[in-house]
Amino acid sequence: MFNFNHHRSYTPDTISRNIKWVKNGVIEICRYSDAKLRQFLWMWFLVITFFWIWNVIDPNQPLHNKLEWAWNAKEKEIYIINFLIDSDNPQYMIDGQPINEYKSHLSENVKQYTKNAWVLLSVPLWILLLLISPNWRPLRIDTNRRIAYFWQFGKFYITRYDERTNPLNALKPYSYQSRLTNPEHAALILILPHETDPNNIVRVDLGIYRPACDYQDQVLKDFLADYMQSPNPDQEFAHYFKKEKRLWSDYINWFYHFSLFPTRGYNEKKTEAKIQQWLANNPEIY
Repeated sequence: MFNFNHHRSYTPDTISRNIKWVKNGVIEICRYSDAKLRQFLWMWFLVITFFWIWNVIDPNQPLHNKLEWAWNAKEKEIYIINFLIDSDNPQYMIDGQPINEYKSHLSENVKQYTKNAWVLLSVPLWILLLLISPNWRPLRIDTNRRIAYFWQFGKFYITRYDERTNPLNALKPYSYQSRLTNPEHAALILILPHETDPNNIVRVDLGIYRPACDYQDQVLKDFLADYMQSPNPDQEFAHYFKKEKRLWSDYINWFYHFSLFPTRGYNEKKTEAKIQQWLANNPEIY
């Protein structure tokens, strides 16, 4: 539920960081959980990288030992066999085990050490790949046709809203916060039904993380309601899509939203075909 006792007015510095103007009548609202996940990944990346480096450098750590075996297997095999071989009977080890059998067993252990070493070494790399992966697809609102739509895992979700009432009523907005998130940093959730099955819904979490202001979810809710009801939103609200100053949260969000790839976007041709099909199957009735 929204806490109206903490109402905040929207400003260009809040809106411009959360909503992107795409074209006449069309806006995109950024996703919340994308950066929330990256916050968690950054923490683990730094922790694991620290212990990884420590284990590689310190000769008393298990990873250092595994790496020595992986990279110097032949030298270590020769050293150990020469040290443990039976001087009176060179075909056997001092414990009576045949030398060929011991070599085979040692070779298997070396292979396992090598595998374990590379798996451990790859952990920071896999986390880094997740960190630089594309940002998640935003939700779109088209005020010309009064629709909101969204793609997720190949499925298309779409709904129509009525500007004569609060347009967000059709999207059933609510505020969500995890147990690790303060109420003032909650996400705005909007609900969209599947294009052909109204019982199949998707809950889209919205808003930049870290938030550009306290109670950002309510600020976005107020802005979207006003924007979607406006007869000329592109002209009336154009100045809200331009930043006025730098916020301290921008420095944190640079890490949370860092990616070497473009944000997952929309296939315009495919999306428009889906919209036209849905509009034809769902004519507006007053």
